[in-house]
Amino acid sequence: MLSVLIPTYNYNAFFLVEKMHQQLILEKIDFEIICFDDGSKSLLNTKNEEINTLSFAVFKSLENNIGRSAIRNLLAKKATYKWLLFLDADVIPSASNFIKKYVACFQQNNTVFCGGLLYEDKKENFNLLRYKYGKKHEEVSLENREKNPEKYFFTANFLIHKEVFNSVKFEEKLMQYGREDLLFSLGLIKKGYKIKHINNEVFHLGIDNNALFVSKTKKAMENLVFLENQQLIDEKEISLLNLVKRIKTIKMTKLVGNLNATFEKLAIKKSSVFFLNCMKVSYVCYLKSEHE
Repeated sequence: MLSVLIPTYNYNAFFLVEKMHQQLILEKIDFEIICFDDGSKSLLNTKNEEINTLSFAVFKSLENNIGRSAIRNLLAKKATYKWLLFLDADVIPSASNFIKKYVACFQQNNTVFCGGLLYEDKKENFNLLRYKYGKKHEEVSLENREKNPEKYFFTANFLIHKEVFNSVKFEEKLMQYGREDLLFSLGLIKKGYKIKHINNEVFHLGIDNNALFVSKTKKAMENLVFLENQQLIDEKEISLLNLVKRIKTIKMTKLVGNLNATFEKLAIKKSSVFFLNCMKVSYVCYLKSEHE
């Protein structure tokens, strides 16, 4: 009935799998949990191997890194059941009835369900840019998520019917971090599927340090430009690309692009979401000016 699919990379996913296993047993449904490590060769996989001791659960470490999109497609291909619950390895459900809430959604085959994200209000997180960004842009109320469903689609926590997934799939041309969720959500909308947001959040536990988060954000911007260049997305669909287009019309692309290193340093030093957002615009301008 339900396949829980968890991609991981250099992360101990056992705690999440154990929690999911406990909830699934209580629901008395047919299930499986599949967790694949994307070729990290991490020592943490020794702990992940313990997943194989749980009933109806399997862990496997891939020999080679195939990328964030391809590993999700592989997990879906290996899934036995018709409903797929995708969870990132670095999340944990916020409630003990997490699985029960998703099981209640099984009657709507052509709808994709998104539970949402939360961030733990812990002292050690308060000054981290990743935490601040998550609180501002990702921990969004159900009411606001419903107003813009594709914008708040996150691969960290969603339920989808296997037939729906197979009609869209993740774009495997995207190998590095970022924007695979955006492209997938746009693909769902174009195919006529509904994205429905519900209150079934997970806490995002993997809070990167500032430098690493900024580095990942830059890779996501590179993916965004790549998707546009490959005509996989339309700039009209993305507000950031629309803004960059307006900057280009006033012939300031190169000038704004040259500020990206300054914004990057300020974002890291000040843990500033404002400067991070400035950097995103500036870095896309820089990438585009390099190819003009």
